[in-house]
Amino acid sequence: MPLVAVDLQVIPTMRLKDLSSLISDSGITRYHLEAKVYDLFSVNVEEPYKYFPEGIHIERFDSLFQVEGSIVADTAYHFEKKNLWHAIGNVVAKNMQGRTFETSELFWDTKVPPNTVGALYTHQFVKITEPDGTYIDGINGFVADQSLNIVRLYGNAGNFFIEETDEQATDTLLQSSVDIDSISLHE
Repeated sequence: MPLVAVDLQVIPTMRLKDLSSLISDSGITRYHLEAKVYDLFSVNVEEPYKYFPEGIHIERFDSLFQVEGSIVADTAYHFEKKNLWHAIGNVVAKNMQGRTFETSELFWDTKVPPNTVGALYTHQFVKITEPDGTYIDGINGFVADQSLNIVRLYGNAGNFFIEETDEQATDTLLQSSVDIDSISLHE
Protein backbone atom coordinates (compact mmCIF):
# COMPACT_ATOMS: atom_id res chain seq x y z
CA MET A 1 0.00 0.00 0.00
CA PRO A 2 1.60 3.32 -1.06
CA LEU A 3 2.02 6.11 1.47
CA VAL A 4 0.35 9.44 0.76
CA ALA A 5 1.80 12.70 2.07
CA VAL A 6 -0.81 14.70 3.96
CA ASP A 7 -0.57 18.31 5.11
CA LEU A 8 -2.12 18.15 8.58
CA GLN A 9 -2.61 21.92 8.65
CA VAL A 10 -5.37 21.67 6.02
CA ILE A 11 -7.25 18.81 7.66
CA PRO A 12 -9.67 19.88 10.39
CA THR A 13 -9.37 18.35 13.83
CA MET A 14 -13.16 18.13 13.89
CA ARG A 15 -15.97 18.74 11.39
CA LEU A 16 -19.63 19.24 12.24
CA LYS A 17 -22.50 19.64 9.81
CA ASP A 18 -25.77 21.51 10.37
CA LEU A 19 -24.57 23.15 13.57
CA SER A 20 -27.04 25.00 15.79
CA SER A 21 -25.50 26.12 19.08
CA LEU A 22 -26.35 28.39 22.00
CA ILE A 23 -23.32 30.15 23.49
CA SER A 24 -23.21 31.56 27.00
CA ASP A 25 -21.12 34.32 28.53
CA SER A 26 -20.68 34.18 32.32
CA GLY A 27 -23.46 31.60 32.55
CA ILE A 28 -25.99 33.65 30.56
CA THR A 29 -27.07 32.60 27.06
CA ARG A 30 -25.97 35.42 24.76
CA TYR A 31 -25.63 33.99 21.24
CA HIS A 32 -27.24 31.57 18.84
CA LEU A 33 -24.96 30.32 16.06
CA GLU A 34 -25.99 28.35 12.98
CA ALA A 35 -23.71 26.97 10.27
CA LYS A 36 -23.97 24.31 7.58
CA VAL A 37 -20.33 23.28 8.12
CA TYR A 38 -18.06 23.95 11.11
CA ASP A 39 -14.39 22.98 10.94
CA LEU A 40 -12.14 23.18 13.99
CA PHE A 41 -8.39 23.50 13.40
CA SER A 42 -6.68 22.98 16.75
CA VAL A 43 -3.84 20.52 16.04
CA ASN A 44 -0.74 21.23 13.96
CA VAL A 45 -1.62 24.92 13.51
CA GLU A 46 0.15 27.92 14.97
CA GLU A 47 -3.10 29.49 16.17
CA PRO A 48 -6.26 27.39 16.68
CA TYR A 49 -9.29 28.62 14.76
CA LYS A 50 -12.81 27.73 13.73
CA TYR A 51 -13.79 27.89 10.07
CA PHE A 52 -17.30 28.16 8.63
CA PRO A 53 -16.80 27.60 4.88
CA GLU A 54 -20.49 27.46 3.91
CA GLY A 55 -21.80 30.44 5.79
CA ILE A 56 -22.75 31.49 9.28
CA HIS A 57 -25.66 33.14 11.08
CA ILE A 58 -25.10 34.59 14.56
CA GLU A 59 -27.72 36.26 16.75
CA ARG A 60 -26.87 38.16 19.94
CA PHE A 61 -29.44 38.24 22.78
CA ASP A 62 -30.05 40.78 25.51
CA SER A 63 -30.85 39.71 29.10
CA LEU A 64 -34.51 39.10 28.13
CA PHE A 65 -33.50 36.89 25.14
CA GLN A 66 -34.56 39.49 22.60
CA VAL A 67 -32.34 39.58 19.53
CA GLU A 68 -30.04 42.63 19.84
CA GLY A 69 -28.40 42.06 16.52
CA SER A 70 -27.36 39.51 13.94
CA ILE A 71 -24.59 38.80 11.46
CA VAL A 72 -24.86 36.63 8.36
CA ALA A 73 -21.93 35.90 6.04
CA ASP A 74 -20.89 33.49 3.27
CA THR A 75 -17.73 32.45 5.17
CA ALA A 76 -16.33 33.11 8.63
CA TYR A 77 -13.30 32.44 10.82
CA HIS A 78 -13.05 32.61 14.60
CA PHE A 79 -9.54 32.97 15.99
CA GLU A 80 -9.77 31.65 19.53
CA LYS A 81 -6.68 33.24 21.13
CA LYS A 82 -7.49 36.69 19.73
CA ASN A 83 -11.26 36.33 20.32
CA LEU A 84 -11.67 37.74 16.81
CA TRP A 85 -14.33 36.87 14.24
CA HIS A 86 -13.69 37.54 10.56
CA ALA A 87 -16.79 37.40 8.34
CA ILE A 88 -16.28 37.42 4.57
CA GLY A 89 -18.63 37.67 1.59
CA ASN A 90 -22.14 39.13 1.52
CA VAL A 91 -21.93 40.17 5.16
CA VAL A 92 -25.18 41.57 6.55
CA ALA A 93 -25.27 42.86 10.11
CA LYS A 94 -28.47 44.14 11.70
CA ASN A 95 -29.06 45.91 15.01
CA MET A 96 -32.08 45.75 17.32
CA GLN A 97 -33.61 48.88 15.75
CA GLY A 98 -33.51 47.29 12.28
CA ARG A 99 -30.62 49.28 10.80
CA THR A 100 -28.80 47.03 8.31
CA PHE A 101 -25.10 47.16 7.39
CA GLU A 102 -24.00 45.40 4.18
CA THR A 103 -20.33 44.88 3.36
CA SER A 104 -17.93 42.30 1.94
CA GLU A 105 -15.90 41.93 5.14
CA LEU A 106 -16.51 42.50 8.84
CA PHE A 107 -14.37 41.99 11.94
CA TRP A 108 -15.81 41.44 15.42
CA ASP A 109 -13.43 41.75 18.37
CA THR A 110 -15.26 40.07 21.24
CA LYS A 111 -12.68 41.31 23.79
CA VAL A 112 -13.98 44.87 23.41
CA PRO A 113 -16.42 45.63 26.28
CA PRO A 114 -20.14 46.19 25.50
CA ASN A 115 -21.12 49.74 24.47
CA THR A 116 -17.53 50.48 23.44
CA VAL A 117 -16.77 51.55 19.89
CA GLY A 118 -14.27 49.23 18.22
CA ALA A 119 -15.94 45.85 18.65
CA LEU A 120 -17.17 45.74 15.04
CA TYR A 121 -15.25 47.25 12.14
CA THR A 122 -14.48 47.11 8.45
CA HIS A 123 -12.34 48.98 5.94
CA GLN A 124 -14.52 47.92 3.02
CA PHE A 125 -17.42 49.57 1.21
CA VAL A 126 -20.57 49.67 3.37
CA LYS A 127 -24.23 50.34 2.63
CA ILE A 128 -26.36 51.30 5.64
CA THR A 129 -30.13 50.94 5.33
CA GLU A 130 -32.59 52.33 7.86
CA PRO A 131 -35.80 50.44 8.76
CA ASP A 132 -37.83 52.87 6.60
CA GLY A 133 -35.76 51.95 3.51
CA THR A 134 -33.62 55.09 3.28
CA TYR A 135 -29.94 54.37 2.91
CA ILE A 136 -26.44 55.76 2.70
CA ASP A 137 -23.81 54.20 0.48
CA GLY A 138 -20.32 55.17 -0.59
CA ILE A 139 -19.04 54.54 2.92
CA ASN A 140 -15.51 53.15 3.02
CA GLY A 141 -15.52 51.75 6.53
CA PHE A 142 -16.85 52.05 10.05
CA VAL A 143 -16.23 51.16 13.67
CA ALA A 144 -19.07 50.38 16.09
CA ASP A 145 -20.01 48.89 19.42
CA GLN A 146 -21.09 45.23 19.34
CA SER A 147 -24.79 46.15 19.24
CA LEU A 148 -24.30 48.48 16.23
CA ASN A 149 -25.92 51.33 18.14
CA ILE A 150 -22.90 53.65 18.28
CA VAL A 151 -21.36 53.81 14.81
CA ARG A 152 -18.56 55.98 13.42
CA LEU A 153 -18.22 56.14 9.64
CA TYR A 154 -14.92 57.23 8.12
CA GLY A 155 -13.09 57.89 4.85
CA ASN A 156 -16.35 58.52 3.05
CA ALA A 157 -17.39 60.03 -0.24
CA GLY A 158 -20.77 59.30 -1.68
CA ASN A 159 -24.18 60.38 -2.84
CA PHE A 160 -26.78 61.53 -0.38
CA PHE A 161 -30.33 62.20 -1.51
CA ILE A 162 -32.25 64.94 0.27
CA GLU A 163 -35.67 66.42 -0.37
CA GLU A 164 -35.67 70.15 -1.08
CA THR A 165 -37.64 72.20 1.42
CA ASP A 166 -36.91 75.68 0.01
CA GLU A 167 -40.05 77.60 -1.04
CA GLN A 168 -38.49 78.21 -4.45
CA ALA A 169 -38.03 74.49 -5.04
CA THR A 170 -40.58 71.95 -6.09
CA ASP A 171 -40.96 68.50 -4.57
CA THR A 172 -38.00 67.18 -6.53
CA LEU A 173 -34.98 65.41 -5.16
CA LEU A 174 -31.62 67.11 -5.09
CA GLN A 175 -28.55 64.94 -5.45
CA SER A 176 -25.42 66.15 -3.70
CA SER A 177 -21.94 64.68 -3.59
CA VAL A 178 -19.98 65.28 -0.44
CA ASP A 179 -16.68 64.17 1.04
CA ILE A 180 -16.91 63.27 4.70
CA ASP A 181 -14.05 62.45 7.04
CA SER A 182 -16.24 61.12 9.83
CA ILE A 183 -19.91 60.72 10.67
CA SER A 184 -21.31 59.33 13.91
CA LEU A 185 -24.64 57.51 14.06
CA HIS A 186 -26.24 57.14 17.49
CA GLU A 187 -29.54 55.59 18.51
